[in-house]
Amino acid sequence: MAANGSAADTRLCHVRKVATFDGYGFNLHAEKGKPGQYIGKVDAGSPAEAAGLRRGDRIVEVNGHGIAGESHKQVVARIKQRPDEAELLVAAPAPGDPLPDLDAPEPAEPTPTPDAPAPAPDAPDAPAPRLKLPMTAAEMRAQLQAKKRVDPKKVPMDLKSKFDIVKKL
Repeated sequence: MAANGSAADTRLCHVRKVATFDGYGFNLHAEKGKPGQYIGKVDAGSPAEAAGLRRGDRIVEVNGHGIAGESHKQVVARIKQRPDEAELLVAAPAPGDPLPDLDAPEPAEPTPTPDAPAPAPDAPDAPAPRLKLPMTAAEMRAQLQAKKRVDPKKVPMDLKSKFDIVKKL
């Protein structure tokens, strides 16, 4: 909830996996030195986006259980408790509250040219800061899947090969 504690700042997002998308399509983020778990990148066209999750939302409950004081690993386990769906009660950041860092590198400050006026820091029409993450959650899962080692015990083997191995013993 926001600093004023109003329930209007929270919303229940029911995220359901679909066959056309791998996973839920969002990153869970914990910021060092700050309590809470946050929604990081939300993939376009993902179940998370369809459920209404947005970057910077703070997770309050997962599947009806409060997560205050729980570690990142515990929150991930709660989300994975149900195989194909998760209910996340999230709180949107209050207007004016800074968004958590979400592991984004600090953007370089643009150097103003003498001809151009400096941008006003509190301009109401200024665009919100964007994350510059190297990959989406789906791309990261694909990369990790490609790195998995092949288990030789699970490699299919024909009967002749098995016979030759036993024969050598």
